Amino acid sequence: MQQDQRDQQDQLDNKSNKKCGFVAVFGETNSGKSSLINAMVGQKVSIVSRKIQTTLTRTLGIAIRGDSQIIFVDTPGFLRQNSRESLSKIAWDAFRKSTEAMFVVDASRKNFDSSIRLLERIDKERKLTLVINKVDLVHKPLLLGMAEKFSNIRIFQEIFMTSAIEPSGIDDILRHFDARLPFGEWLYAADEITDSSFEKYTSEITREHIYHRLHQEIPYKCVVETGHYQQQEDGSVKIVQNIYVKSNRHKTIFLGAGGSKIKAIGEAARRELTELLQREVHLFLHVLLQSD
Repeated sequence: MQQDQRDQQDQLDNKSNKKCGFVAVFGETNSGKSSLINAMVGQKVSIVSRKIQTTLTRTLGIAIRGDSQIIFVDTPGFLRQNSRESLSKIAWDAFRKSTEAMFVVDASRKNFDSSIRLLERIDKERKLTLVINKVDLVHKPLLLGMAEKFSNIRIFQEIFMTSAIEPSGIDDILRHFDARLPFGEWLYAADEITDSSFEKYTSEITREHIYHRLHQEIPYKCVVETGHYQQQEDGSVKIVQNIYVKSNRHKTIFLGAGGSKIKAIGEAARRELTELLQREVHLFLHVLLQSD
């Protein structure tokens, strides 16, 4: 009887120690949100590209810190011009539903007007953390002035200065949200880093390399679908992906002379997938016209 009571108490103690919650990560496009989440998770979960608006849906990055499971929600950035309502809606929905919120600003920008307008749309009662990112690209004396500028707009829980590339300030952010999360059971297994399916995760890696190679030449909504994957007897995995384009002109761009561009994209994506999946990857890419 006494042993049963001790077991029950141990279960209660273990349960009370666990914490879990969502942190919405939002801000202008190309402010470095995806790079920050990858750094905090410790592995790539969201694609990074110079091309604006590469995050087209919300993606979860799951970080573990002690007994806390911090679920970062990577949202589409807000375009400074011609904002796409559907993408903005995804970002605002994630913001409203999350336990905590983190607003990311690119310190290297010359103009913060769009970020300021976004902040002014948020209820002053909503608790918000500010992250001034890419500080490695800015002269240090300018950073305090930036922090003061944003502090004059609203009160923030904390202001962090980070660089996802170096990286610096990442552990401070994790410690901050760890302290603020509510107690509760974890929503994901300890070894999960994202809620993306294998198909979506591998497709996103290829889409990132497409943007790196064809930065100025393709439209935003490049669709990559993993149509088939199969583990081989030697432990490697075969992945077949389709890249859908809207015109023959785009198809020609993707292929390149003698198929050189699509071959380079495939090789770069294959190398990264091999590293991320920790097994040999055989990647096959097909460029197809979208059906109307």
